[in-house]
Amino acid sequence: MYSERKLHPIALLKELFDNLRKSIVPIVVALFSVFQGIKNNQWLLMWLLPVLIIAIILLLFAPAVIKYWTYRYTLEEKGLRIKYGLIFRKNIFIPYERIQTVQQKQWFFFIPFGVVQILVETAGTSGKAEADLSAVPKSVAQELKDLRDGKKVEIADEQVTQDYSGVHNESETSIRTIELKTKELLLMAVTSGGVFGSFVLIIAFLSQFWDAIPKDWLASGFEQAIQLGVLLFTILAILLLLVLWVFSIILTLFKFFQFKLHQFEDHLMIEKGLFERDTTTIKYERIQGVVIAESPLRQMLRLVSVKIITAGGADEEKQSGDILLIPIMKKKLALETIKEMLSDYHFEETKIEKFPKQNQARFLIIYLAWSLIPFLILSVFFYPYGLISVLLPLLAGLKAVASFRATGFSVSEGTLLLRARPFLSKTTYLIRKERIQSMKVSRSIWMERSKTNHLSVALKSGNSEMTPFLRYLAGEQTERLYKWYRPNN
Repeated sequence: MYSERKLHPIALLKELFDNLRKSIVPIVVALFSVFQGIKNNQWLLMWLLPVLIIAIILLLFAPAVIKYWTYRYTLEEKGLRIKYGLIFRKNIFIPYERIQTVQQKQWFFFIPFGVVQILVETAGTSGKAEADLSAVPKSVAQELKDLRDGKKVEIADEQVTQDYSGVHNESETSIRTIELKTKELLLMAVTSGGVFGSFVLIIAFLSQFWDAIPKDWLASGFEQAIQLGVLLFTILAILLLLVLWVFSIILTLFKFFQFKLHQFEDHLMIEKGLFERDTTTIKYERIQGVVIAESPLRQMLRLVSVKIITAGGADEEKQSGDILLIPIMKKKLALETIKEMLSDYHFEETKIEKFPKQNQARFLIIYLAWSLIPFLILSVFFYPYGLISVLLPLLAGLKAVASFRATGFSVSEGTLLLRARPFLSKTTYLIRKERIQSMKVSRSIWMERSKTNHLSVALKSGNSEMTPFLRYLAGEQTERLYKWYRPNN
């Protein structure tokens, strides 16, 4: 009845692609070193070139072919069984009741064949799938769900409270669907900080080849840069930033292509991606809180992004517990959408309570104190150019004022709203009282005189915790929040 099944042949192509992606850096370094040696008349390395090419082919093809040829999976009565391997055989058995999340992905070259990739995670895994069915028919996802749900009914008397996420019934009709248009995705890409991420990736990529790059090339490059002068060098730097910005925009459009958010009776479902079509389903009972983020640029345009904090499993960005629900939307519309989709979260922006005006001095003192130390050091040891660091206290003062103005809280029908500006973005947390794991109030000796406190709450996020916090609350405000959270209230 429970027969072994093979992966779809397209799985072999995906394995080859994965092996190439993991090995691209050492392959390029090796080829670069060989060609550089040939250029320097080290002809012995020329004889190594065909050997290197054959070795690369074997390293890419052999593991992929062996894994595909030996891979077998079985949907048994009590769990999922997977076997593969030639020399070192692996035999994995996952009971259905232990399954925490099941993610379903579809690469662009999977679509014509009607197959998907299914990643199965258990409560013991953190961000890494316990089982990877790299190319199976779509019907397997529903079959796995039915078997898992049937097992869940059988063990209901044992009080198993594991949540399931990731697979949905395609025949089920959604209550509401939100789809982002191309111009909205473009606005998201333009207003994001992805250019800095692209810059870091390029630096990390180039660092892999640093030892293989000829030093005479670097020396000549620096000499040419000096000859160009400051003006031309600045123009080149600006052009580089523009190229990285365009690269970031393209990546964002690919990643969130045809983004759709579906609302169902008992879960939410997110679809996105061009080359790799991701489908993520979130049960309502897994949601621990909502995060509304506003970067300075988006704040001026009245735009926000919305994330949800979830318990268990990993999200689509491989960061457990943090799932992007709405990439970008007008703030007013986003708040209305949250109230409609997550009706338990009651909040009113007009009722947010700010801090007393005198508490602003605390923000200024702490930010200026940390910025004055590097300013003094740079000014003394690198005079007169070090005086440019006077910008640090000025920027710190602006950050202190912005943080004070953004900070606030409110309590409404069992929902706690915390708002702060930890770094640059103004961040609002919406948390249900029953989801708070703990609340902590702290006060340093420097805060005794002003009777101010720091307050933080702990939420379950994936397999770890997230701790939203507020700084320099008035004593009376802290006491009210603490009493609100106490069980007898």
